[in-house]
Amino acid sequence: MDRMLLSALALWLIAISLLGIGKVIGTSEASPDDSRAAAFFPHDRHMEVVDDCKSCHHRYADGVNVLEEDELDGGDAMRCRACHNDAASIDGREAFHRQCIQCHRSLEKNGNPSGPRTCGTCHPKTVSGDLAALIIQR
Repeated sequence: MDRMLLSALALWLIAISLLGIGKVIGTSEASPDDSRAAAFFPHDRHMEVVDDCKSCHHRYADGVNVLEEDELDGGDAMRCRACHNDAASIDGREAFHRQCIQCHRSLEKNGNPSGPRTCGTCHPKTVSGDLAALIIQR
């Protein structure tokens, strides 16, 4: 009986691997057909509560953020994806998830209002009419 159960479990794991279902249960890689919408990021709202632009924007050298705030001129170079691209050690998706979720969790832990921490609230099906919002593409 134990041998039959072990065989069934092994076949089940092989089937999951072959069908690609394993991506659903724990890998951090995004599947190419990921259907989540781009993240909704209201930059103006964040600027109201974060007093230092360098809390989010950074350029590290020897573990120190050496970015000068005057470099943040509003151009494409200041966007996360300018550095956090597919060739970077930390791609855009990982950078967003680390930065955003960790900050929101920290705020909540300290008893402050915080932003979303779940997939559907960062990646809504519809976005408000906030024209100043930044849509972070995947």
